[in-house]
Amino acid sequence: MAKGNHSFTERDIHSRFNAIVGHTVSEVDTAGVLTASKAYRNKGRIGAVIEQSVLGYPADSDRRPDIVIDGQPWEVKATGLVEGARGGWRAKEPMSITAVAPEVIVAESFSTSAFWHKAARLLVVYYLYVRPGRGVAVEYAGFEFKGYGLHTWREVDRCRLEADWTVVREFVRTALEGDIDTEMPNLSTLVNPQLLYLDTSPKWPNRPRFRLKASLVTQMARERLDDGMGMIPDQGGLSSMGALKAYLHGISNTYAGQALEDLAAPFNLPLKAKSGKENKSLAEQVVVRIFTGHAGKISQVPLFAKAGFVFKTMTLTPTGGRTEDMKLNPSIDFDELCDPSLEFEDSAFAAPFIDSTMVVAVLEERYRDCPLSQCRLMGFKTLWLGTYLDAARALWDGMRDLIFSGRLVDAPILKKDGTPRVTPKTGIPMTAPNWPKSRDGVLFVRGTGTDANDKPVDVNGVRMYRQNVWIKGRELVARLREMEYL
Repeated sequence: MAKGNHSFTERDIHSRFNAIVGHTVSEVDTAGVLTASKAYRNKGRIGAVIEQSVLGYPADSDRRPDIVIDGQPWEVKATGLVEGARGGWRAKEPMSITAVAPEVIVAESFSTSAFWHKAARLLVVYYLYVRPGRGVAVEYAGFEFKGYGLHTWREVDRCRLEADWTVVREFVRTALEGDIDTEMPNLSTLVNPQLLYLDTSPKWPNRPRFRLKASLVTQMARERLDDGMGMIPDQGGLSSMGALKAYLHGISNTYAGQALEDLAAPFNLPLKAKSGKENKSLAEQVVVRIFTGHAGKISQVPLFAKAGFVFKTMTLTPTGGRTEDMKLNPSIDFDELCDPSLEFEDSAFAAPFIDSTMVVAVLEERYRDCPLSQCRLMGFKTLWLGTYLDAARALWDGMRDLIFSGRLVDAPILKKDGTPRVTPKTGIPMTAPNWPKSRDGVLFVRGTGTDANDKPVDVNGVRMYRQNVWIKGRELVARLREMEYL
């Protein structure tokens, strides 16, 4: 149903939005939305600029979809993108759709739900979110509109959304049968790990909302802005977290106990890299082939990319120990870490610990320090990274305390005898910032670079390698040992 003059033709929409691509928010703001007090620093004003200056109607908070295009209702969303350190786009945050209203959702079906009425057709406007520098307040007025899309869902994606929504509805039904104020705070903790495309936030008693995961919004943007990601055909039959786990269970039943070199042989996968060294991507290449039937990387598997799955391999020693710690990607964004106004929950630092599940391919050495190609695939386990949310928050707070207190230093790395270590390649004394180390907690910070001169990051005058959050290997072994293979 049209609301006032909110009706358009698709041709009109394309004309209006093609005209704003490449322009900043302030250049598009013909209605003067940004003249309001501090409006240039309020991200909500970008949506108001689109409503009033592009679509030409007053601000509207109605629960129904915003506009009608050729007789069909569409929801209008503006979402920020950030450029990855190595190119490509990444959604800055999840996309909020509508409230999880307990008294309403229990009587709904998916096709008639408030969520689907909002999410079925999305006019998404993408803008480039750029931090102006450390200690400088963000001003949304200067952000550039990068593109837009009239987004509808492929059947496989619609089925995954329905499966997620149904999990939430069933949880709410159970919560209403008991004490809602006791049960509903567990929604995000118990349900989010079961969801592929959605999450719920904030926690009760604040009214939670359905959100599209940032990873899903990222793929929507990439599909629209075409950054040449070259995705593998989707596994259409996997419509829920349960279906994915069952599929991985089937793979484990078929291949568990076989060496990677034997699994690689039918696909002619090289055991060594072009340099002659061990092919460190062999396990990933084998899993992608077995999982999809196609060659490629895990990042090219649509289900993994959209659901925000973190794929890792963990190699156990013959005695069951962990051979190494585990690095999480992407590297730390120090512009956001050094922004005192940014809340942890809104950061890219926190994102993996809010809505990501780690899928771990467990390998086992046949003998101590054997080549990767001779390690055996033992099976798969999954770990919701929300398990480490409190540890991530403590790490975030600790790093920011070092930065803001001026106690961040570049400390020499010493041998056991107290003399400085030097890098064999350059002969330069080894140093490292005094970030929390593995001895300090389950999560810690470590840098990686090609040599001692490859230090592109500067924080408070301290030059360093690109830094990543790592999970202590011993902790992973202990936690995953408690879990059964899928």
